[in-house]
Formats: sequence, structure tokens, C-alpha cells
Amino acid sequence: MAFHHGRSLGCALALVIAVCNAPTASGQPPIAPYAALLAAPPAPAVLTVKVPEGTEVRVRFDEQLSSATSAAGDAFSITTDEPFTLANGTVIPAGYRGKGEVSAAEKKGMIGKPGALNLRLDYILIGDARVHLRANKVAEGKSGMRSIMVLTVLFGPLGLLKHGSDVVIAKGQVITAFVDEDTLIAFPVAPPPNDG
Repeated sequence: MAFHHGRSLGCALALVIAVCNAPTASGQPPIAPYAALLAAPPAPAVLTVKVPEGTEVRVRFDEQLSSATSAAGDAFSITTDEPFTLANGTVIPAGYRGKGEVSAAEKKGMIGKPGALNLRLDYILIGDARVHLRANKVAEGKSGMRSIMVLTVLFGPLGLLKHGSDVVIAKGQVITAFVDEDTLIAFPVAPPPNDG
């Protein structure tokens, strides 16, 4: 009886092997699913790196902004202009993009009243992480409001272009911003966008 049972088990095993090795319509035997999994390359190890609050980031404006044409709520694009290095030696290359917003804009007025343009930096996107920015290194309260940069203070006389008495920020203008809060980035991370 045991012999009969063993022979039945052997026949069943032979049948499974035969089915697995049976040729497909193309004449080639199918690949067993577990063989495909064994052949797959291992997933890369994920390393989490912290970008500390206060880290300096040089960013440039990707478009021209003017108190004559901008309005509160207008979004604008920014890009990291230089690589920056974290405390553990990780280098974040230049070229990552982000957003800012016009918080207030006022055209030049009567009797020589100058225009005004206030901007708020929002974030730089590095991989899937939004690295929030601010325009100064002074610690803020927990009001939830991002710092607003008043351009006459932030840029100084050399950073502003005057068209009449409207404030103009030229495309390509570079400023120093600061990371607004500790942010974790998972590495490996996708490289910055390539403009070609």
C-alpha cells in the first residue's frame, strides 16, 4: 500500500513537471514565476537624509516679476542655482525646481509714489520631498505663516532694477534662501529636471 502511495505521488510530481515544462504556442517552455523573481535585481537600499532647518540654498528666479504686472497670489518658479552640501557630506546638486508666490504688489502711484513687491518663497521639490524655504535666517514663531521678503530690504540697492519707480526682479536673479524646517529626503533620489 505504501508502495502504491509512493508511486502515485511520483506520478503526480512527474505530471506537474511535465505541465510546467510543456511548450507554449511559441514552442518555448514557460518560465516558472519563482525563477523570474530569482532573476530580478535586488531593490536599491533606501537611505533617509535630513536637510536641517537653516540650511542655505541659493535659488534663482525663472521669470521676471514686476510691481507693474504682478498681483497678490501670482505663483512663480524658482530653481536651485548651486549645489549645497549637508552635514553628512551628501551633495544636493543644482537644478531642482520649486515655487514661490507674490504676497503683495502695488504699482507706482501719483506724485512719485514707488511701487512695492513682496514675495514669499514656498518650496523646492527634491525627489518626493517638498523642502520649504524662507527668505531670512531669523527664527519665526509658530503662526504657520511663511516669512515674507520685502525686496527693498532683502536685495538691497544692487538687487533691484527700477523701471520708472516700479520694482522689477529680473529673470535669473539669484538670492540666498534658508530651509524653513527639518526635512527628510529618501535616497537614491531622482536627478533634477533636464532642460536639454
